[in-house]
Amino acid sequence: MKKIIFTTAFLFVLTIINAQTNELLNAFEQSYSNEKNQEYTKAAYDLESIYLKYTSNYEINLRLGWLKNSSEDLKESENYYTIAMELKPLAIEAIYGKILPLIGQEKYNSVIKLSEKALTIEPNDTKAEYFIGLANYYKKNYLKSEKYLEKAINKYPFDLDINLMLGWTKFALGKKNEAKSLFQVAQRNSPNNRRVKMAIDLINK
Repeated sequence: MKKIIFTTAFLFVLTIINAQTNELLNAFEQSYSNEKNQEYTKAAYDLESIYLKYTSNYEINLRLGWLKNSSEDLKESENYYTIAMELKPLAIEAIYGKILPLIGQEKYNSVIKLSEKALTIEPNDTKAEYFIGLANYYKKNYLKSEKYLEKAINKYPFDLDINLMLGWTKFALGKKNEAKSLFQVAQRNSPNNRRVKMAIDLINK
């Protein structure tokens, strides 16, 4: 009799777990479908509608952070990424995710702090160096920006964003020829890019 009761209870628990797994998977599938159509608010709602059941789920917080940033709800994005970081403190993807809405809100000191945290987890990480360089550029700390972007570009010489950001830093430091060379590399990477065109037009004036 006890064995029957135990088996029944086990099957009941298993049924609940499977139902929750299917619910979460279905919500993610629908969310990706809406994101594909650039319906970011709907894509976020697909997950928000079940969020209270899964507040401690890392993946749902990470994805909501991304979707809220994509829909320019930057404060909410920051909040979800913060929860994701608390759930998995060593997850660099959550750190870099949170940096995006921080940049959008011009919280450059926080960007630097988080990037430095990433470097303690993954020393010499290019993304962290890039973000520190970017944040310092906007804080007008051009020499520090140059230092970190030089580290990043040595590892990724053909990267579009690094070449552009270092180019603007060199330009701000009055190193026009170096800036022009960097913008030209960026142009070879992405000939029709609007940001590249703006940089090339400025440097050729």
